[in-house]
Amino acid sequence: MFANYIAAPFVFGALICLYLAWEVDNKYALWIIPFVIIAALIYVFSPQINWWRYRHKPPALKPALVALLDQHCLFYRQLDNAGRQKFRDRISLFRMSVDWTPMGWPEETLPVDVELAVAAQAVTVGFGEEDFLFPAFEKVIIYPYPFPSPEYPFAHASELHEPDGCLLFSAEQLMMAFFQPGKWYNVGLHEYARVFQLQYPNLPWPILDPEAWPRLERVAPHLSRQLVEATIGLTDVDPLPVAIHHYFTFPEPFRMQFPEEAAVFDLIFKKA
Repeated sequence: MFANYIAAPFVFGALICLYLAWEVDNKYALWIIPFVIIAALIYVFSPQINWWRYRHKPPALKPALVALLDQHCLFYRQLDNAGRQKFRDRISLFRMSVDWTPMGWPEETLPVDVELAVAAQAVTVGFGEEDFLFPAFEKVIIYPYPFPSPEYPFAHASELHEPDGCLLFSAEQLMMAFFQPGKWYNVGLHEYARVFQLQYPNLPWPILDPEAWPRLERVAPHLSRQLVEATIGLTDVDPLPVAIHHYFTFPEPFRMQFPEEAAVFDLIFKKA
């Protein structure tokens, strides 16, 4: 970590002073104190120091992960080279900022492609923002398959738990949609659309009531209301995050069915 490189000279200086105090004159012992204090401060603030460094120079994504974005991320593929670099950098930073919690995985290890699939949805909805992270929702719990929770004690594929600032996903549904974009409903994009709404409640969000569902089904006829709700595992799904999902996933059909809402989303997501 970058903070370790900064601390190293002060640790070395403390060791030199210790050696001099032992071998030459004990008055050198006083010089150990400032070196130790500075090294301790660097250690205490190492998360902030490392984050500052990585914000300016994010770690590069491994080629295998870049290849997955090239093959499967629709939003990434329509960006120019500069936009793609920005997207990759934000993926790296997002993965570092999140408290990833695997549940029910072998050895409690989360596959990196699952992290990538989640991060890609978050970066997509926040791409137009300078501060693209969601600090109120830094905890992400991933199950291999649909799961029950205290809020919904039956199997479902995604959940936003606002009191704990937590998102929960089933990797099965998440990865099906990531690897076959547009064919399946993406629960990751759905939940981060909701997170974005909660982070920016004062934006001019369009009001969509249940009467909007027939038009949403005309945007993507294979994603009926029943299928969307069955994929998530919950009923009475709010049509607004579904509209945001379709705005990013099926841009042209969405504009045909929702021209006014698309214009509003262009402003909200800074695509105008």
